[in-house]
Amino acid sequence: MEDVAVDAAAGGGAAASGGGGGGGAAVGGGVPDLVIKVSDPIKNAEGLNSYISYKVNTETTLEEYDYNQFSVIRRYSDFVWLRETLLKSLPGAIIPPLPEKAMMNRFAPEFVEGRRRALERFLNRCAEHPLASKNETFKTFLLADDDKLKKTKEGLKEKTGGYFGSLSSAMTLSTKLEQVKSDQDITFDEIATYVQNLEAQMQNVAKHTAAIVKRGRELAQGLFEFGLAFTLLGQHETEALVTALTQMGHTADQLSLIAAEQVEKEQLWFEEPIVDYIQMLGAVKEALAKRQESRKAYFGRVSDKEHKAASLEKLKAAPEKPGKADKVTAAEGALAAAEEAEEVAKGHFEEVSARALEEMDRFKQTKADDMRKVVLDYVQLQIQYNKRMEQQWALLVPEIEAIDVDQGGAAVPPPAAAASIMPPPVPAADGGAADEDEVGV
Repeated sequence: MEDVAVDAAAGGGAAASGGGGGGGAAVGGGVPDLVIKVSDPIKNAEGLNSYISYKVNTETTLEEYDYNQFSVIRRYSDFVWLRETLLKSLPGAIIPPLPEKAMMNRFAPEFVEGRRRALERFLNRCAEHPLASKNETFKTFLLADDDKLKKTKEGLKEKTGGYFGSLSSAMTLSTKLEQVKSDQDITFDEIATYVQNLEAQMQNVAKHTAAIVKRGRELAQGLFEFGLAFTLLGQHETEALVTALTQMGHTADQLSLIAAEQVEKEQLWFEEPIVDYIQMLGAVKEALAKRQESRKAYFGRVSDKEHKAASLEKLKAAPEKPGKADKVTAAEGALAAAEEAEEVAKGHFEEVSARALEEMDRFKQTKADDMRKVVLDYVQLQIQYNKRMEQQWALLVPEIEAIDVDQGGAAVPPPAAAASIMPPPVPAADGGAADEDEVGV
């Protein structure tokens, strides 16, 4: 399998170049894998039609792909199309979230970089998803040039409706059976409550995390101003204190830089993952909503069948009159169609329910692993930060201790060096120790 880079320029075709060597990525002892990088955000066009395009680079060892390495150009709307298509193709599955749209400052460097990271995270989560990763739409997104992607979009658009359209019409019907909850329904109610409580707690963590980041930013600015104040103060002090105060100002300035770096790291390694997981919980709620929709659609079909069965019985019981046989035949056909639709809806409901349960189990396991990593990264980040801050303060101590105020600010040699140049003590006349005045004893 040769390495090929497929570059689909926005609005253009694909360019392929062959290369040697084996590509792809494998983890977990050589298990085939997909590794996706989103890079090179570029602004295209001007005015209201302007948008950012991204290069999507894929490396894989999966045999289902023809190449080890390939890349395409995609814009945000392509990512939206992919997610919406996956949601329709895999109802009940937890499809990873996309970064939210922005009306203001959407071309600001910070926003573009944050969106790039989020889009990359979205694709890699899809690659790790046991269902999404096997979906033809996902593979098309990674591989197709612009023309093929456009045709795929148009083809899927034409297929929209059909069974999904019939589901929406069936949802308008209701039946008393819908009000009776099964054990599985109760399980899903418990899951919904769990997700709701988890979302509330995550939002609380996000709130306090944002406050910590804000205080960190204020600390960085405060240390900078603190250092500047000491530096200016040193300019108006005696020569003895100039060095000490200037060094204090320099240290505070270094501490300000460290604190500013810490803020950026906390945003990237802690605050962003927390906010991202709140969005992930939104995707979980979408999956649960799809299960609820399929349940309502199924009971709608049950109600429709009951209605048609009652109509047939009413027709059969009616007095004989011309055309009755034709009406009975038509009613029997309608009932048969309703029974078939009920079976289809039931199968769909069971499929979506089973998928949603599997997805929730997978979500809980993934969440546990992700949260463990986020918390561990945060703890290690704090340890490194405090070590760096301590080192800066520790470097200041000998600098200040070396200042001799009595000598006009000249540095005093370290104790070891001072001892080496001092004359040896003069022995006492009686051969004993010299007498010393005792002070403060």
